[in-house]
Parts: sequence; structure tokens; C-alpha cells
Amino acid sequence: MMIAYPAADICCELNEDKILTLTIENQHLFYSIINDIQTQLEGNDGKFVLSENFQPLDMRKYIELITQLVPFTVNQKELVSKLHFLLKRKAVDEIMYQSTHEIISKISEYLYKLTEEQDMELAINAPDDIAGILKAFDVRFEDNDMSLPEKILEYTITSNELKGTKLFIIVNLRSYLTDAQAEQLFQSMLLKKLQLICIESSEHERLKNEEVIIIDKDMCII
Repeated sequence: MMIAYPAADICCELNEDKILTLTIENQHLFYSIINDIQTQLEGNDGKFVLSENFQPLDMRKYIELITQLVPFTVNQKELVSKLHFLLKRKAVDEIMYQSTHEIISKISEYLYKLTEEQDMELAINAPDDIAGILKAFDVRFEDNDMSLPEKILEYTITSNELKGTKLFIIVNLRSYLTDAQAEQLFQSMLLKKLQLICIESSEHERLKNEEVIIIDKDMCII
């Protein structure tokens, strides 16, 4: 895959063996590129281009932009919804169908017994699938004891598997991680064949598994 932003003469191919870092020291350009990406992810037109074999790709299908790292959780709403959808399908496959049917019947039976002697008029909306059970038991990803780089790695792996995300763009990641943490995260993502672009507002120590392009305050590419 390749990325391009013609307004700043940026055009480069993504390398499977390196993490690409765009260090953009010009504040206006920094904002413009991030805003352009977000605008396209919302379904609008923009100038930032992601392509493969010289064919532009729909960024909404391939890219995830991460601008908030504090707080950061693996349990993003869309990802948890994808998890629940996956579990709902599994619940009715040939292996789990009988168990699922039994547990839903048991819950319905319990609720009717619990309420049958009450003088109040009560209504019970008995579940016909496990969606309500998943929500009631708050089924989600466990990330409470994870460090930030561990959360990011787990999130990118899971998002790739459940949502099909091909490219992650993270803003100012290096401001939150030590060089050692960043290098380990980059290496882990490369081993998992996950593609990452870091957009940084200032220069950091260049890492061995990183390709860096610097656009200085005068819009010159270094």
C-alpha cells in the first residue's frame, strides 16, 4: 500500500518491515493532515490518499485513526459490538446451540418464578438470544492490568481480526512511550503483520524498526 498527500508532496510506500513515522513540525500541516483523514473516515472527501497497486482505497474500510491515548481501552464500543456479534453467532452453531437454548429457557423460567407471586402487574421480555446475557454479564476484553503499549497491541490485533482494519494511524504515540516501549511495540506489530503510521508533531529518537519522514516548519521534506 501507498499513502500520498499531494498538498505537501508526501508520497511513500508502506514497508512491511518498518513502521512509518511522519514527523510534521508545521502546525498547520499537522492539523490539516489529521483533520483530512478524520473527515474521510466520516465519509467525506479529502486529499489524503491510500492506494494499492495504484488504485485508491476507501479509507473507511482499511484505516483506523487513533488520536486519544489517555485514557485508552481495548473496549471501544464498536469493537465490543463486533465481539458480541461473533459470540452470538457462535452461540447458535451446531456445537453450542443446545447449551444456548437451555440457558435461555432456564433464565426465562427463573424470571417467571421470581415474579409470579407478586401483586404488581409485571411484564417480562424473555430473551430469544444471548445478546442480553452478554450485556448483563458485561462480556468484554480484559485490559485492566495492561500497560499502554500492551493495550495498543491488543487493540490493533483484535481490530484487525474483528473489523478487518489494515492500517492504524496513531497521533503523537511517542509522547506517551519510552523509546524502549515504542521499539518493542513496533516490533510486535511488525511480527503480527500489522501496519502502523505514527504522526508526530516533534522529532524523537529514530528507532531501528522505524522509517522516518520529517516535514519541517518550512514544509521542507527531510
